[in-house]
Amino acid sequence: MSNSLKSNKYRSRFWLCMLALVSASCNKIVDIDVYHAASEEQQWNKLEDARAALMGIYGLTRAALVENNAHWINGDLRAGDFTVTKGAYNESQLRAVVENKLSRSYPVFEQLANWRRFYAAINAAAVYIERAPQIVDKDRSYSESNLELDIAQARALRAFNYFYMVRIWGDVPLITKSFDNGSFREFPKTDAQTVLNYAKNELLEVLPTLPFEFGTSSNQYYGRNPEEWRGMVFNKLWVYACLAHISAWEGNYADVETYTKFILDNNTHISANFTPIENLVLSSSEGLFSSETNASLRGSKIIAFNFPAVSDRLVENTQTGHIEQLTLSYPFVRKAYPDIYVTKDSLYSIFDDMDDLRFGVDTITFLYHTNYVYNLNADIPVFSKIKVVKNGVTADGDYAVFGSALVFTRLEEISLLRAEALVALNRGVEAIAPYNAVRRTRGLRDKSYLKDFEQNDTELLRAIFEERRKELIGEGWRWYDLIRRQKLLKDDPALLDLIEKGGIYWPVANEVLQANTLIEQNSYWK
Repeated sequence: MSNSLKSNKYRSRFWLCMLALVSASCNKIVDIDVYHAASEEQQWNKLEDARAALMGIYGLTRAALVENNAHWINGDLRAGDFTVTKGAYNESQLRAVVENKLSRSYPVFEQLANWRRFYAAINAAAVYIERAPQIVDKDRSYSESNLELDIAQARALRAFNYFYMVRIWGDVPLITKSFDNGSFREFPKTDAQTVLNYAKNELLEVLPTLPFEFGTSSNQYYGRNPEEWRGMVFNKLWVYACLAHISAWEGNYADVETYTKFILDNNTHISANFTPIENLVLSSSEGLFSSETNASLRGSKIIAFNFPAVSDRLVENTQTGHIEQLTLSYPFVRKAYPDIYVTKDSLYSIFDDMDDLRFGVDTITFLYHTNYVYNLNADIPVFSKIKVVKNGVTADGDYAVFGSALVFTRLEEISLLRAEALVALNRGVEAIAPYNAVRRTRGLRDKSYLKDFEQNDTELLRAIFEERRKELIGEGWRWYDLIRRQKLLKDDPALLDLIEKGGIYWPVANEVLQANTLIEQNSYWK
């Protein structure tokens, strides 16, 4: 490593430590991304500086989502369909998540409860918005239009981070300016609805600026064509998807209907389609969850964060931050048992239609499909829907290197979200179409609003959430779906009570409380 790179690395690391709202120390996930961090020491002089800093915000956002496998521990393990394997690494911690015992003094819980990692991304976005404009005057190759696109993405990423944090903690501090001058202030929490309103307004303001696709043959974005950027950066449909999910979390289903309709009416602009089952589960570049998905599938990742094999100076495949670390075992990796799995009883209960290509019976062999599960005959079957495993299995066989993308949402998820919204708006007869569109892709027959549901919106809504359960298992949605479902159906008194008391949110990390005296612990965890 050159002296200049070393210097930038340590200056960036210092900046991240000082400016993340609650951090007193740095950890390995920050080190992974320091080359790309937008720091106060960075020379904001040329186009390459702008691109590196912008990609750094994406990297920091990705790191915030996946650190300690948080996306899947929060979304799939917490009251979800996965069971913790007896004797698994961190078994007691994983079981505590399932049982919602989040105030226990486990080191990993302290890290999961610490929102420092999100504020690193938020602050990097603020630095970018404030500093990038000065490059236009210094480098003629960096145009005003390029700057406008870049700042729109930085604002969208900041909004996405705030939305994601509200789902985890509820009220969080709302900070809209950078602290790259080394100062440090304490901030109180901001009401969750105020934070969501801010995120929505930011997204709506950048919406006219962002295109469906970046780069054209005559005006390539940073020298790359549309196929290379597709599914990699915030475009117009990414923004609509964020707006749809913020609105769904609020219970504002009229807006959800509007935003999802736009996505489904305009998906061809980014070549987004429903993903056939064979492409959904492939581990190669023809598979949706590969970070190196080929151009024909990239657009189907409406919002995704990739771990490419090589990105500029860094190899970004990792041992952690992928669901495979929790779910895979032999023969995919040299590991006797997975940490978490879906029991056979749960599989038979969830996938209740034998024609289901995800987990059903092959009509020729009369054996179960193995698209989502491997080795059903074993006591502990392997959840193998996502299995992007790279070379790098160690000699002792305990670890492997993974390269799967975090696909936050895809067209099937958006279609089912639209069906949910239509039922919530008492338009059940219209909800059947997007609901059946997903079922059809998975080999299932269309259902009738009149014959199968007898025009009963409650039963249709239950069926839609069950379809989400089947289609999105392992993608970080179950916990949040259960909360939205409960707010609509109110058929689980225990979960409804947890929602009303704020127990659906994580406690705030002790490190946060010690570093910022204006922050109080979430009331449920006091």
